[in-house]
Amino acid sequence: MRGILVLSCIFALCSQALHAEIYRYTDDNGRTVYSDKAPKSAEPITLPTLNTTPAIDIDEPKRTPKKAVNLDRNTIRINSPSDGAIIANGLVGITVSTSTDQALRKGQQVRISLDGEVLSTSTSMSTAIPRLPRGQRRIKATLIDQNSKTLSEDSINITVYRPTN
Repeated sequence: MRGILVLSCIFALCSQALHAEIYRYTDDNGRTVYSDKAPKSAEPITLPTLNTTPAIDIDEPKRTPKKAVNLDRNTIRINSPSDGAIIANGLVGITVSTSTDQALRKGQQVRISLDGEVLSTSTSMSTAIPRLPRGQRRIKATLIDQNSKTLSEDSINITVYRPTN
């Protein structure tokens, strides 16, 4: 019973605060002041009503069961050069560095290609490209199994230019 009485008092106090008058007046320093206490020179102001738009009912989307994640899947990434890199002199070689989520398994290899032409296929995670032709180039790293089936791939685009020509 006491809880209901306390709750009733709280609601009564809150409802009075919500309907309190707001006054505007100018203080001794010439600043405009807004307050809920009215001095002699104060005038009550009427605040606009709050915008209370009701919530929209949204139907819950149908949940589709997630596919099982294959923890054995190994993903390859090109670490360097970065995607969108600008190679200032194509006459100087670059090294393409890759990494995988897991160590390479028996029979897995990394294939590096430049503009669709295979440069190397090995178990090494990096490949040197001694010379790059000028222009837009696409480097692709592919993780393959012993049957040359693609397991994962990553590709980047780079721009090669030669400042002297």
